[in-house]
Amino acid sequence: MVKMLLRDVAMSDLAEIYERNADRSPAPYLKDAEAVERARELAKKNGLWDDLSENLDGSREIPVLKRSAFRNYQRVGDRNLPQAVAGNRRRELERAAMALWLGHPNADVDYLQDLLWAYCDDHTWVMAAHEGRAIDLGSAALGAAFAEILHVLGDQLEEEVVARVSRKIEEHIFEPFWNYRHLDFWKTVRMNWNHVCNGEIIRAALYQIEDPVVLAHMTHAAIVNLTYAIDGFTDDGGCEEGPGYWEYGFGHFLYVAYALYLKTNGELNLMVDETGKIHRICQYPLTAHIQGALRSTFADSSHGYTGARSAMIVNAFFDMPELYALCDKHSDNTLKVRDMHSMAMYSGFEVEVETDDRDYVLPDLGQAKLRGTPGKEQLTLMCLAGNNGVPHNHNDIGSFIVHRGDALWLTDPAGPVYSQKTFGPDRYDILFCNALGHSVPVIDGQLQQPGGEYFGTLEVENLNGEGEKRAVIDMTHAYPEGTVKSLTRTFVLDGNVLTIEDRYVFSSVPQTLEEGFITFEDVQVDGDLVQIGPEGEGVTLSAVDTPGAFSVKRFEEESKEGRTDEVVTRVIFTPSELSQDFCLRFAMV
Repeated sequence: MVKMLLRDVAMSDLAEIYERNADRSPAPYLKDAEAVERARELAKKNGLWDDLSENLDGSREIPVLKRSAFRNYQRVGDRNLPQAVAGNRRRELERAAMALWLGHPNADVDYLQDLLWAYCDDHTWVMAAHEGRAIDLGSAALGAAFAEILHVLGDQLEEEVVARVSRKIEEHIFEPFWNYRHLDFWKTVRMNWNHVCNGEIIRAALYQIEDPVVLAHMTHAAIVNLTYAIDGFTDDGGCEEGPGYWEYGFGHFLYVAYALYLKTNGELNLMVDETGKIHRICQYPLTAHIQGALRSTFADSSHGYTGARSAMIVNAFFDMPELYALCDKHSDNTLKVRDMHSMAMYSGFEVEVETDDRDYVLPDLGQAKLRGTPGKEQLTLMCLAGNNGVPHNHNDIGSFIVHRGDALWLTDPAGPVYSQKTFGPDRYDILFCNALGHSVPVIDGQLQQPGGEYFGTLEVENLNGEGEKRAVIDMTHAYPEGTVKSLTRTFVLDGNVLTIEDRYVFSSVPQTLEEGFITFEDVQVDGDLVQIGPEGEGVTLSAVDTPGAFSVKRFEEESKEGRTDEVVTRVIFTPSELSQDFCLRFAMV
């Protein structure tokens, strides 16, 4: 377990550190003239400069979040309407600040001030879906963004605006943080909310508070709180919430760790960890990566690239250049960077892109990645054991992903569009969250259930070796007690041929059983062969010495709760005979 952050730094010690470094900025690169000039050239290369030319209009009406839009979540459980309006205004704020920072011809200081003033008029900065909290993900992020604007561009703003925004940061962020009558759960939770909220509050304080004693009082507890979210990662560095939430949650830990390091001239280094766990957490995206923007989508995670800012911060502390290969890049292998921090930090180096054909395993997380023989026919398997009690949980013990070429032929459908239902008692009525939406069996009508008591165990053999590679998941405890006496799923990857064997042992013969294979692709069943995706590009699934029949079910209506317009399709195999002890074998080529 990681040592408690600031365990050896008392509040008075922290105040002294801040005092010694009172003239230092938590983001000096944002004020560096050479960095800004470099950012200006990057903005022209990546299209941001043109975006500001075409879309930034200071005469435009400022988006207003109407009460009725804010209330839409409470009324019908839909968070899209209020978040769309809030997102539109936030984009305008970012464009206005970016233009002024870059010295763009469309820069309009009055438009930026008007936007800031409008935010000051809001009765709350908390998102509609989180109403009732004193501080949430959205308000913490806004507080840090406003403080950063004042820190970087404050000398171009009118004092009246600076004073009012500063007061509102106190009112919406600093004062609620210390309100002892209102406990916000995120302060010490072991998931992304902790790092986002505590991290953004710390960064806002570093920008805003000049008195070192007050700054130490404001930030000491919040820094300590960050430890709990580090504890939320498994000891091997795995993120139970998936790579999307690694980027979001741990990304904010990286942002604040770097800010504190720069502010204190290295006297505070949250990345130092005698156990090596933080280093292992930094490596996690390598385990989750498949190809390009494709990565494991277990739990509510989604596909996407590793952020350049996160990768650069990691490499400021550790030698981990392979992370850059997971970032979005231009054709010349330079990074695509569009936010202030990334553009100011990036020197323009080219990324050395090498195909990573290594196998990976995170035994504590219960996740493995097996790579087939390199080449255009290479098959990649990603499989999960874990448990069904994780943050953003899906009931998916034994679920797996199969990739070949440029596509996922068997997939984990990722998270649904978030709504009131997603985080309420009806969560597991959603196909994307329940077991029916994952490549796992249904036994006697029983699905896997949510809760940490439902778990799997993972063993692997010969990873990164020659010949067959093997991953074995014991799924027995993924189902309600009495459903199955023993269920073991074995994956064998031999070259680029994948074999899947499910071995069942029952106390008595089950009445019904179906295997399921999840895809977004078109499916054609031809007897005991199933073509998933186009012939010549996709994969063929077959039952091996296993009598039974394949069928297909497309979840047209249920898929509307997903984040894309793709339809979840379940390839079902029903064995023709059941007994107390049997194996079902399948091959995929």
